[in-house]
Amino acid sequence: MTRSHLPLVATLLACLTLSACSADKAPPTPAGAPSASGTGKARPSKDDTDLPLTKQLSRGELTQAIPDAEDVVPGYLPGSLHKRMPGEPDDCAPLDTPAPAGWQRAGSGDYDYQGSTVSRGIDLDVCQFDNVAHAKAAYDQWPDKDETAPLQTGRVGEESVFLSHSGSSGTVYGYSRSGTVIARVTVEDAGADPTDAHDVLAATLKRLQQVQAGQRATATAPEIAAMEQTQR
Repeated sequence: MTRSHLPLVATLLACLTLSACSADKAPPTPAGAPSASGTGKARPSKDDTDLPLTKQLSRGELTQAIPDAEDVVPGYLPGSLHKRMPGEPDDCAPLDTPAPAGWQRAGSGDYDYQGSTVSRGIDLDVCQFDNVAHAKAAYDQWPDKDETAPLQTGRVGEESVFLSHSGSSGTVYGYSRSGTVIARVTVEDAGADPTDAHDVLAATLKRLQQVQAGQRATATAPEIAAMEQTQR
């Protein structure tokens, strides 16, 4: 090797060293993404339907959140009551019991099935309390377990239960709690199928979450059902 080649060889060796160092460095982790070591946590989705309801809603906000007939199961029309505001404390209590402690306000939805030859309808009650403890106490007293059997379906809110009446029509009762809000739905002539009760409760809680976030209540039961179907 001649002396004239020595500077060229030194330059090549320096370049190779720099390339090796660069290859050892991992690219920076994007903001909000899990780190390479596994200790990072992804940011929660804004569409998380388990987000607890804690804001005290006004009468108008609660009314907006209660679904219209076209927002529930297809084929239903507004019933004789439809949206009823303001509700009464008794709407949030089990039968033959005093008004629950901490009750703030309530609203109801009433829907009849179009073209049904039997008595078929959906009744919805939504109740807000001053704190989570009062909401949970009222929720625990709500389910009527007389002549009913539990049904298995997806959870709605922070806790929920679905029951079927032992009668021939198989009326389904659904109960759910999210933060300071509890909701219950009755679906007549459901044949012990909890699907409609589940979807109506899920849509109602999602609409409440939208209003709590300062958005318009737009969620519908068919949209909730389609979204859950794609996640299975």
